[in-house]
Amino acid sequence: MSQVSSQTSGSKTVAETAFEARFSPRLVAAETYHDPNDVILFMHIPKTAGMSVGKALQAAFDIFHPVSWENTNQSFRNKTRKALYRRSDEANPCRQVLMGHFAWSDVMYWRHQELPLKCATIIRDPLARFVSNYRYNTSDKHPQHKTFAARFPTLESYARVLPYDYQLSLMTGAFYSFDHALEKLNAAYSFIGVTEHLGASLQHLRRSHGLAELTEHRENTGTKTKAAEDIPDAVRNLVGEKSRNDTRLHQLVSRCYS
Repeated sequence: MSQVSSQTSGSKTVAETAFEARFSPRLVAAETYHDPNDVILFMHIPKTAGMSVGKALQAAFDIFHPVSWENTNQSFRNKTRKALYRRSDEANPCRQVLMGHFAWSDVMYWRHQELPLKCATIIRDPLARFVSNYRYNTSDKHPQHKTFAARFPTLESYARVLPYDYQLSLMTGAFYSFDHALEKLNAAYSFIGVTEHLGASLQHLRRSHGLAELTEHRENTGTKTKAAEDIPDAVRNLVGEKSRNDTRLHQLVSRCYS
């Protein structure tokens, strides 16, 4: 894989320009990514409106394959094999989507075999996603919330173990520059949306992939994230320090929908 040049076009790098050409609703023509025999791997990053998106996908695709969160790797491989076997029935095409908490390492297991699989996901502002995830894990909705709260009694204690660029790392694995991460996204993904523009994101997915109407569902929203001034500066700084490229990606994708 050759890296996209970092040379700029106006105020954008070449990689950013190529990224917008692939993902921006303003630049992608209708049905650009349409395939009547699709198999789409929809990566569910925690606390990015996954429950709402999942319900919309179930209605839009012929077959929806939920990937188990208890044994993600094995479930992902089994469900993908099932989807690929169904796809091999060329006389009866259907559109399939897998959704779950799998990661780039799971995706690469299949991409190394040069299979016709598209990737898709929804991202969110790194700080808002982090706070929402912490609150969910410490609420009684999570089966192990007491153990989690004992281990991480404060937002700051959890922020200290936050992986670098959590969202991009799930989406692309390792990368050595922001442009390199964009190049990997361009090669593997056909759709990236943002939680903050969920309705517009789903409409772009519908139009660019030639799907039936995708309806925005508001589920599992819980209480609103604390106002920015209520989040300790130490937490904001830690998350910011560990999410530099996640923040850049979120800003880039958000501009596509604004």
